[in-house]
Amino acid sequence: MRLVEVAAGILVATSRRDSTTTTVVVGPGGRALLVDPAWEVDELESLADDLDTLGLTVEAGFSTHAHFDHLLWHPRFGDVPRWASPETVRRSTSPEGRAALLAELGPWPAELVPLVARVQELAAPAVPWPGPRVELVVHDAHVPGHTALWLPTRRVLLAGDMLSDVEPPLPEDGPDPLAAYAEGLDALEPFAAAAALLVPGHGSPTAEPLARLAADRRALAALAR
Repeated sequence: MRLVEVAAGILVATSRRDSTTTTVVVGPGGRALLVDPAWEVDELESLADDLDTLGLTVEAGFSTHAHFDHLLWHPRFGDVPRWASPETVRRSTSPEGRAALLAELGPWPAELVPLVARVQELAAPAVPWPGPRVELVVHDAHVPGHTALWLPTRRVLLAGDMLSDVEPPLPEDGPDPLAAYAEGLDALEPFAAAAALLVPGHGSPTAEPLARLAADRRALAALAR
């Protein structure tokens, strides 16, 4: 089984490719929120197997940002709402944005291609699903429209491609990418301070989120220098 319970009702699988994480938030009645399922086709199949074994049914999906490795899906996860921030949807579903995503993804099974980035805008403060409250923390670090997810009742922060132990800060090109990244870290700080567990989009979960935040600030300062 790839899924490992890292906190009560929080399951994480780690891909062999770039240590990309998939997170499952378990709600009542075996309903689940599937966040950033990744990455290889056989790993998506294994995730579906794990969900079946655990008796979990995907209620909804969420993509944290507009990079192809966070916009994947498999038919066995179901035809359910897949949410993302408005900017993520704009970037990943426009003709040019989708073409760029598929080019970066490379060879991919034809039957799975239509499922890449099939996301819809969520402008609400929280994910509309019957499980524990999952709040959106939207900022423009790493890529505009990047969204972290905060579970206040479980004190878990799903940080997307931020606060990783294996991936350094990667600001996207823009008018002032280092400032945008610093503002993103500022947005995450109160949640990192309150979190008992942080799950990054690449790397390993940690019970010391503020240490990861401090490391990212040091790396950003080094980039600025």
